[in-house]
Amino acid sequence: MLAFTINDTKAFMGLLLKSDTFDAFQFRQGELTTFISFSMDGHRNLDFYSTEEQEAALSRYISWEEIRPFVFQAIKGNKLPKSIKLVLSLPEEKLEHLPNINAAFLNIFFRENVLFCTTAVSQESFSLDKSSEKLWEEYVLKFFRKNGIGIQLQEG
Repeated sequence: MLAFTINDTKAFMGLLLKSDTFDAFQFRQGELTTFISFSMDGHRNLDFYSTEEQEAALSRYISWEEIRPFVFQAIKGNKLPKSIKLVLSLPEEKLEHLPNINAAFLNIFFRENVLFCTTAVSQESFSLDKSSEKLWEEYVLKFFRKNGIGIQLQEG
């Protein structure tokens, strides 16, 4: 597991909420606390879609691109949210590069003016081999570097 803080919260939130930087990620779940608490489940509600839309091979989870405008709407304003918790994941079709991995997560937490992120993986079967987890961590670090997002790694 990789753990790090974001150096520039405002710039990061701009990339997360106002640009397509994170749009390729799937949205698994989220919690926002502003004047009320919002809880979101990223599972796609297939009953909402027509038969034709369902046959178009919709993913099990919605993309960050689909939920991003709603999250932005819920937290925009003059006051900072009390807290934010977002769980994003690598799309399932990209997992073939990570052997023995069911899911690869990027967890984003904002509380008390600190933006903190962690990575995690869900293995298909128990293994002491951490090479796929290390590949996911390297991918996240490259993604942040490529997008000019400064971080401070946490020791642990």
